[in-house]
Amino acid sequence: MPKLKNISPLGALDVPLLRRVVDAGEVFDTTEDQARVLLLQSDNYQPADKAAKTLAASLTAQQDGDGAASHDGDNEDAGTPASGEGEGEDQ
Repeated sequence: MPKLKNISPLGALDVPLLRRVVDAGEVFDTTEDQARVLLLQSDNYQPADKAAKTLAASLTAQQDGDGAASHDGDNEDAGTPASGEGEGEDQ
């Protein structure tokens, strides 16, 4: 079972996934599936044993391989300045 450490700047965290509160600085046991989710929050949790470090390295490699080429087409025109037409009152 991977062990993680709560490094959140907020201190103790209520973690619904674990159904408990994790104290500031606490090292705690997780399942591999729970660790996969929590390690994505690198500002809040860090690996605390070899199993968790291996899992974190695997997740980082996955993100580096998958995320670099992804494209979100929703903002394709985000760099185009607005014309101003249709704005304001009584036009």
